[in-house]
Amino acid sequence: MALTQTPQWVAAYTSPRAEKKVTDRIVQDLGIEAYVPLHRVLRKWSDRVKSVEVPLIPSYTFVKLRECDLWSVRGVQGICGFVTFPSTGIAVIPERDILSIRRLAESMENIYVRNTDQLKTGAYVRVIGGEFEGMTGVITDDKHGGNFAVEVAELNIYLTVTVQQELLQVIDPPKKKPVGLLYK
Repeated sequence: MALTQTPQWVAAYTSPRAEKKVTDRIVQDLGIEAYVPLHRVLRKWSDRVKSVEVPLIPSYTFVKLRECDLWSVRGVQGICGFVTFPSTGIAVIPERDILSIRRLAESMENIYVRNTDQLKTGAYVRVIGGEFEGMTGVITDDKHGGNFAVEVAELNIYLTVTVQQELLQVIDPPKKKPVGLLYK
């Protein structure tokens, strides 16, 4: 899908550990909407343990831009490039996928990010209760029981969150592989 003059979400590669600074530069210097999903983790130093916010998806930030904004954003210090596909160019991420990522990141649950090349998929499920009610995805084959994965096809990753198994209902798989996030 190609960029248009209507703002669309894309994923930008950033320098390592520069996601927050890059996002701030895009918003403050260019006035363009950008989002880096963050979650809290415990980090241990020699003298203390502290809860810190880290990017949910390392080395990525999401930018809502128009085609004419492309070079301005590309020129921001810390941007390395955009997620692209040879056949379609820059990968456009649907708004609903960004909303789902925000919803997962803000949930305060333990979230794990896995590359889909390493992830074995299982049954398709719908969440029937709790904070993620209505979302659909797959059960992951993982050592943590009750994991529920949501696919972001444009980035070739799954976001995985633990959901109690009694809140998951097995459903039929989609007729054809969905593009983007598995959702409602």
